[in-house]
Amino acid sequence: MNKLSLIIGLIISMIIIVRFKQTRLENSTLSYSLLLFTFPVYYLIFAIYNKDYEAVAFEVFVGLLFFSIAILSLNLSTFYRFGLLTIGYLLHGVYDVTHNEIFINTGTPLWWPEFCGVIDIFIGLYLAYLTFNSRTLDSTLAAVRKNQQE
Repeated sequence: MNKLSLIIGLIISMIIIVRFKQTRLENSTLSYSLLLFTFPVYYLIFAIYNKDYEAVAFEVFVGLLFFSIAILSLNLSTFYRFGLLTIGYLLHGVYDVTHNEIFINTGTPLWWPEFCGVIDIFIGLYLAYLTFNSRTLDSTLAAVRKNQQE
């Protein structure tokens, strides 16, 4: 276990959450969906860089699940969007942690699964928190939109 990659991943996930909160991206339909959409792309890039075409095919296949979750979440209410994204992030975290047991993508750096896994899981847990507080968030967003229209 690479403790440094876990610590750096935890710090980066906290930075992402704080920045999304500060810039109000957290309230955007796109922010967490788009971020989830990018995660499978990294494994794909690693496979392409290493010219491991078997890994490319596998990563595209697995990536379709996360692409689908990200796209489906765009058309949902806040509660269901955050709920679906929670599932997507936690699943991707599990995929990261078990990646080298399931499939070897020789282009993936040794520290990457732990680094990315902790980011996915930490953001997924935060999204679970947001899911259960989204009823309040929905009413707050409705009030903000109403004030903007006036």
